[in-house]
Order: sequence, then structure tokens, then C-alpha cells
Amino acid sequence: MPAPLELFPKTRIPRKPGAQLTPVFTFVVVTGILYFGRDVLIPLALSVLLSFLLAPGVRWLERRRFPRALATSVMVGLACCVLTGLVWVTVAQFLNFAASLPEYKDNIQNKVSLLRTDPEGSLFKARRTIDEIGVEIAKPSVPTRPASRGAPRSARLPAQGDRPVAVIVEEPQLTPFQLMRELITPLIIPITVAGAVILFTFIMLLQREDLRDRLIRLVGHGQLNVTTQVFEEAANRVSRYLRMQLIVNGSYGLLVGIALYALGIPNAALWGVLATTLRFIPYLGAWIAAALPIALAFAISDDWSLVVWTAAVFLVLELLTANVIEPWAYGSSTGMSPLAVIVAAIFWTWLWGALGLLLAVPLTVCLVVVGRYIPQFAFLSIMLGDQPVLPLQDRFYQRLLAHDQEEAAELAETYVAEHGLERLYEDVLIPVLELAERDRHSDALSEERTRFVLDSTRTLVEDSVERADADKNSDAPAGSSEAAQAGSPSGLPTVCIVPARDEADEIVGAMLLRSLTRRNVAAELLTTDALKSEVLERVSELSPQVVYISALPPAAVLHASYLCKRLRMRFPQLKVVVVLWHAEGDMEKGRSRLLAAGASDVVINLKDSIEKLPPSALVTAMQTSEAQLDSAVAEKRTSSAPSAT
Repeated sequence: MPAPLELFPKTRIPRKPGAQLTPVFTFVVVTGILYFGRDVLIPLALSVLLSFLLAPGVRWLERRRFPRALATSVMVGLACCVLTGLVWVTVAQFLNFAASLPEYKDNIQNKVSLLRTDPEGSLFKARRTIDEIGVEIAKPSVPTRPASRGAPRSARLPAQGDRPVAVIVEEPQLTPFQLMRELITPLIIPITVAGAVILFTFIMLLQREDLRDRLIRLVGHGQLNVTTQVFEEAANRVSRYLRMQLIVNGSYGLLVGIALYALGIPNAALWGVLATTLRFIPYLGAWIAAALPIALAFAISDDWSLVVWTAAVFLVLELLTANVIEPWAYGSSTGMSPLAVIVAAIFWTWLWGALGLLLAVPLTVCLVVVGRYIPQFAFLSIMLGDQPVLPLQDRFYQRLLAHDQEEAAELAETYVAEHGLERLYEDVLIPVLELAERDRHSDALSEERTRFVLDSTRTLVEDSVERADADKNSDAPAGSSEAAQAGSPSGLPTVCIVPARDEADEIVGAMLLRSLTRRNVAAELLTTDALKSEVLERVSELSPQVVYISALPPAAVLHASYLCKRLRMRFPQLKVVVVLWHAEGDMEKGRSRLLAAGASDVVINLKDSIEKLPPSALVTAMQTSEAQLDSAVAEKRTSSAPSAT
């Protein structure tokens, strides 16, 4: 048997040696630079993010005729004042809270006594057992070594007069200069970092166009289009994310402070600021911020009601913010999957500590954007992005290969609900059958998996039609369900669909049949079980206006051309349309071969196939639909009319 004609040869691009190791090597080098250069890179990263946050305000002032230097000074000064005010409020509230802690001692002791159980209870016994084990572990181990035989007993025992001598270490009193140095030294590094961040931010805002041009010249002068898109998208995403996060977290902290103040929790402003700050930590920050107010409510209240109300405040606000406000406010601003957010938080915390946790999401957003536009870093977008990395037809085919028909059916139902039945055929099912046929012809698909894919697809074709018809009838006005049920074409078919060779051609032909019958076009699909002579006899009996040959690549042209010759020899005047489903590449050679074999036309999809229907078939379908609708309405009126007595 001759080899099937390959309409669509695949060009394989040879890989360079070590090409797969390049991303890994780049990742290791960049990670090392970020780790060992963190003392310089952390202030620089903070400055970049702060400049993203303040740049819209600077541009707004510039549009009001403010000079660049004055607008930058105003925004940086305003940011410094806000941060200084928050630090001052936090420190004052914290000192007040620390001073009032002894007042809550009695309440804490009373609540702990309520939690105690009787000495014979299980909890008390378990705690006593744990304490005894701890005492045994804490005992010092004394090595037992045999004494030498020749030594006298007095040499092995300490003398009676030897007693341990207590040693008191007195630290010298600090001078005022030494005391000042002890207080100022721990603050030097934070003050230096803060000063560097303010200075970097001021310079970046003052010379942002010049810095942008220098980065473009350094990174991608030869690809201005790609580089510009990377910078614009990264800046827009990060700027929008920071603004929205600041607004959302600030509002969250304000509501927390108001609610705790209304409940009577002391130092409500401190907990509000703490909630705003800690909520920048993904997922865990809000609950860490909730732990201290809940513990304080436990300490100051005489019963448990205040604890419950405090926990309810955080629970309601977090659920509302995370599930309603954040999806609406952020939208697709980050472009990161939830798993990527967690991984980024762990990675940047390992690199840069607490500040890395704060910068994790904005920095990873930049990496995702870079991976979206630069092929060498595409793995970043694939691993961290929130966009599907596999087309729907590949996901559907993978589910069928895994014998997971339920999830495949769910994907099909969702797609039908959003795009319609024919889009499911065109975009999903036909490409899946094409993939299966290619794998089968290349011996990459076993007979068992091939059978499962074909049977599952056939079942989905039948079930999707029933569901689509049911949804159509449920949305139709009263009295139209009968018309829909009676709307199936009747009489001799005007269209005959013939599969070119195997079962895959027949299943795709069934999709064409469903599309035609939904338009009230009378059609009939022949099966692959029929011999070619039987196919010719059936076509002779039906005398259709058009015959469709359903042919699915890769071995489409060979079998379709053979069938075209047989039909053309038997029926010289018959219109024969060959459907090469989703044929790609150079079609001219295959089209010429099919036309020479007797085909009237060659199409590649459902839309073009339906457009090739003769006008008379469409007129007949319209007349049939109108007649059936009139009959159904008349029958409805007759059945609803009151009977004569």
C-alpha cells in the first residue's frame, strides 16, 4: 500500500547543544547576583517601586504647570510625611500598649484557670506526662567511668572543704557617650537605607525619561518595539497593582481600626496600621495581624464575647476583601497564578528577608512580563503566569488520553455554554480528532487509546446536541418547544455525507450532519461499514442535491480522491464537495488533485461547507421550518381551546 500523501509536513528545527541548559544557567547566575548584591539591590528595588507609585502624581502636578523639580519634591516630601506619621503613630501606640500590659494580668490568669481541668481528667494527665518526660530529658548526663585500681579512694572523691564559689560579674557603668552610641548604632543601617531610597526615588522621578532611554539602549536597542512593550506593560501592571494594593490595604486597615475602636479594643489605631502593613504579605499577613487583637480581646474581657466579635471582624473583612473587592480592583493587573504568588513570596523572602517578602509580587510581575515578550525567558511566563499554557483542544485531548471522560465533558459543556455548539466542533472536537489521527498514523497512539478517544468524541457529539437542543427549547417562548421537536427535517434528504475512509471521518461527518439538521436541512450520514458499491447504491436511491465527502488529515487527499472518481463516474451531474477538515499549509496541490478526480469544490471547515449548499436546499429548509412551526402553533391552539359540551 502506498504511503499516504502528507499535505502538511512538519519542519523540525534542530536544537543547539546546551540550549536547554541556558535558562537554568541564567537563573542560577541571576539568583547569585541578587543574593550577594542584596545590600545595594534592595534599596534600588524599593526606589523603583516607590517611583512607580509616585510617578502618576508627579505627572498630574506637571500637567498643572508645576516644574519637574518642584513636582518631584512635593510628591517625595508628601510620601516621607505620610510614612513618618505612620511610624510615629505606631511607636506611640505600641509604647502605650506595652505600658498597659500589666493591667491585663488578672484577666489572663482567670481565663487560664477556667481552662484547667480536674486532676483526674485526661487533659491534666496528658500534661503531667509531658512535664515528666521534659524533666527526664533535662537531667544532666553523668558519664560513668571505672576508677583506676591503683588510685586511693580519697583521690577519686572531692575534698570536704571544696565548695563552688559564686562569681559576680559587674559591668562597668556606661558613659553618656557610650550610651548614645549603643542607642544610635542599631539605627544607622535603617536610616542609611531610608536615605538611599529617598535619594534614588527623587533622582528616578526627576530623570525618568533619561533613565528609560538608557535602559532601552542597554537592553534592547536593536528591538525597540519589544523593549518598549516590556517596559510599558511592566510599568503599568506594577503601578496599577501598587496603587490598588495601597488603596485596598489602607481601606482594610481603616475599617479594622474603626471596628476595633467600636468594640472597645485598646490601641485600635495600632492594630489598624499593623493590619495595613501586614496585609502586603500574601495570604498570611491578614491573619498574623488578627492574632494580636484577638489575644488582647482575650486578655481584657471577662467573657468570650469580645474575642468572638474581634475574630468575626477580621473574618468578615478578609472574606469580603479577598473574594469581592480584590478581584474587582486588581482585575488582571498582576497576571500571576495563586501558586506563583506563594512561590514568589518564599523565593524572595529567602533572598532578601522581610523586605523581599514585601517586594515579592511586584518583582515577579516584572519577570512574568519579561517572559511574555522575550523568548529566552518564556519559561518564566509559563511557570508564573495565570494564562492557560495549553490550548483548549490540547487540554481536551490530554484528558481523553488519560481516560478522564468526565473532565473532558465538563470542558465541552463550558465551551458550548460560552461559544455555541458549532464553535465546539470547529475549535475543539475536530482538532482533537486530527491530533488522534496523526498520532495513530505515526504509531504513537495505541489501539486502546484510539478507541477511547473515538468513542468519547462520538458520545460528546451526541450529548452536546441533546443539551444544546434542550437549552434552546428552555429559552424559547411557550408553544415553540413542540415546533422545535417537530423541526427535524422530514422527507428525502437533500444532502448526503460520506466518510472518506475510517471512523474519524464518520464522526466529523456527524458534526456536519448535526449542523445541517439544526438548520432544517434534510441530510443523511452514511457509515464506514458500508462498502463503496453500497455507498453508490444509497446515493442513487436518495438522489441528493449535494454529496459531502468528510476527509480528516493526514491521509485525506488519497481516500477522498478515490471516492470522488467513483461518484463522478456513476453520477456525472452530481455536486460533490470534499471537506478537508482543518487542512493547513499549501493546499494547491491537494486541491488540484481532488478537482481532477471529480470534486466540484474543496472546503476546510463547517462554515464553508454550509455555504456550499445549493440555494434550493436552503429554500426547502426554510419552507419546511415555517410549515412545521405553523403546524405546531395550530396544534397548540387546538389543544388549548375549550371543548364543546
